[in-house]
Amino acid sequence: MTFSNRDDLWLVLPHLGPGGAQKVALLAAAHFMAKGWKVRLVTMLPGPAQAHVIPEGLLVTDLAPMVEALWKRDHWNRSILARARRFMAPKRRLHRLAARLLMGPLIVFIESARPGQRDLRSRLLIWCMEGIDGPPSWELEALLRCQCPKRVVAFLTRTNMRVCSALWWRDCHLVVSERNDVSKQQLPFPWTRLRRLLYRRADVLTANTSGVMDSLIPLFPGRQLALLPNPLPMPDVPASPTSSADRQGFVSVARLVPQKGIDLLIRALAQVTGCAATWSLNVVGDGPERNRLEQQVQAAGLQERVQFLGFRSDPQTFLLQAEVFVLPSRFEGMPNALLEAMASGLAVVVTDASPGPLEVVDHEVSGLVVPSDDPSALAEALNRLAADPRLRERLGKAARETLRQLDWPVVGPIWDALVTPQ
Repeated sequence: MTFSNRDDLWLVLPHLGPGGAQKVALLAAAHFMAKGWKVRLVTMLPGPAQAHVIPEGLLVTDLAPMVEALWKRDHWNRSILARARRFMAPKRRLHRLAARLLMGPLIVFIESARPGQRDLRSRLLIWCMEGIDGPPSWELEALLRCQCPKRVVAFLTRTNMRVCSALWWRDCHLVVSERNDVSKQQLPFPWTRLRRLLYRRADVLTANTSGVMDSLIPLFPGRQLALLPNPLPMPDVPASPTSSADRQGFVSVARLVPQKGIDLLIRALAQVTGCAATWSLNVVGDGPERNRLEQQVQAAGLQERVQFLGFRSDPQTFLLQAEVFVLPSRFEGMPNALLEAMASGLAVVVTDASPGPLEVVDHEVSGLVVPSDDPSALAEALNRLAADPRLRERLGKAARETLRQLDWPVVGPIWDALVTPQ
């Protein structure tokens, strides 16, 4: 794979499926293309189907077909000989096993590895990373051998590490974007160790909230850390939201994974009383927990009030039809769904599990904050909002005003300063 000239910017993601990082990357792509930059989006993992509209003129390189082919090589051959060959012969299986074994005893030796140095420590670190990660790292490395862009912004933890590894010896301005509270993010061995070492390659290590940045400080002392806020994920903040008379019920927009706490919302809905007991809940989003959550709804007898809508490319439609947005997450960075809900003028309820949402939701001012993992407290907040239309209106207006600070005229110069090296 070759390119005619060096790209100005790469934005690297695992995939283009549903997700806040994907929305932010595409907004950033449009922002920098408007400056006349040649921008390329690079994805590398098979899985979710494309869920977002690609801006016109954005170059896209998808490594997923090559990665999937490597993962599934020879999978059709079920003979004993072929199975033995797959188990013993592929370098990636033996490479991975050896790398995992070495990461423990040799961690002290590779601790001093530094980007740009082609010594044994750096070579061993990159060898371990490529062995543990396998095809995604191999294909990204192969792509970068053809062309190294002037700048790269990487999103999400494992993708960040892949990019740091592939650029370890290359001259390119690298911005790494962490989007979750790393103190609460659980990574299997040895990914936590790899992150601490590989992030040394980043020229700038960014977080999308002050809370996430605070969680990075103990792990990366002395590093250049910077706040890189999410841009407002809607083109305009509505001047006058849909009238309250046209809205009804609760809504949650989230990927259906334990992190988002939709199970807690269902438990809370089973406890509400008064007006809230007649309100419906629309859950917009999909994920591996959907079947279990649907079973939970059935067991609670809430099937007439709770509707799972799956992933939708137009979540704003459902936000503008609802009265209250609820996101009872167990940990967060800065969820785009929350920003969209606030920009739509909804009263919002979030938990105090992570500092990110609390940077935009001021309790009793621009929303309600409840203790995490406490369905009773959540039910009480839902009861209160359902019974008080004036409170909903006041919180919604304040939320909408808060979100004006995340429009591109404010956030754009921050992105420009961090992505363009001085």
